[in-house]
Amino acid sequence: LTSQGLPPVMLRGLASTVSLSSTTSARVDRRARWHAMALATRGQSSDCALGRLYDKCEAVLGVLPADTPATQTEVDAIAPFMDAMTPGDLRITPPTSTGKALGRLLGGGRFVSNRNGISGPSYLPLEYLLLHDSPQFTMGVFSFPKHGFIPLHDHPGMTVVSKLLYGRVRVRSFDWVEAEDGEDDGGGGGGDGEKDTAEKHGSNQPRLARLVADRETQAPTTPLALFPHDANIHTFHAVTACALLDVLHPPYAVGGGRDCHYFTEVECGPNGETCARDEAWLLEIECPDQFIVHRGHYLGPRVGSEAR
Repeated sequence: LTSQGLPPVMLRGLASTVSLSSTTSARVDRRARWHAMALATRGQSSDCALGRLYDKCEAVLGVLPADTPATQTEVDAIAPFMDAMTPGDLRITPPTSTGKALGRLLGGGRFVSNRNGISGPSYLPLEYLLLHDSPQFTMGVFSFPKHGFIPLHDHPGMTVVSKLLYGRVRVRSFDWVEAEDGEDDGGGGGGDGEKDTAEKHGSNQPRLARLVADRETQAPTTPLALFPHDANIHTFHAVTACALLDVLHPPYAVGGGRDCHYFTEVECGPNGETCARDEAWLLEIECPDQFIVHRGHYLGPRVGSEAR
């Protein structure tokens, strides 16, 4: 259960988890209304760390052209505000070394946890706290139990900035060795050139990727960032219970060229090819049935779309 005895909302797939406006039609309908509301409320939430982060994201990311991913310049602008965030700013208390729960919210709430240990490829349920959701950008927190993980997935045409709030996590990131037709250097949004990966291949075959990073990081640490063609495919494995604050720009857009694709590593390429030690053959798969994320009940400061 989430806080106040409310049953958790169970979601399948990252696109539906991080954004309620992830479909193309919802994204278009909300853009004009959200822009007007953001202009009217800008600067009103800056009395807390989350409010200052939101205001900076709105000022930097909210003015970019539609479907244009943030560049290093925009990431550098919001990174200090991400870096300043702590669990306490969101009213999240990290679990103790002997605690069984994933984490606890001040005020009596708690994160969903699984008492059973991980076994083989089994997934432990995660929890997502929605902080802000708009057609320009989304903000939220993924909370992991020890040994929990997010499967290998991509962020087509997107930039993501992540801040590890507490705990220790292993991050593995890949980039495609060769770009496919329709993948431009800027990432971009929808259009005929941004079709689903399997459709672009004609048949689903392994594709060669280069290992960009494979490391463990411990909080406190500086924010991480990925771009359309830099560490865009990644997976997180929780070494300890941990939580990640994410800002996505632009958000996922199912049907608009920014759906989430999932992958698994296979031994050989489509014709039996092997690969170098710093490479891997990745095969697209459906979102694993066992991968479940619960939408949590957030008790911290409210900004943007979640302001009351």
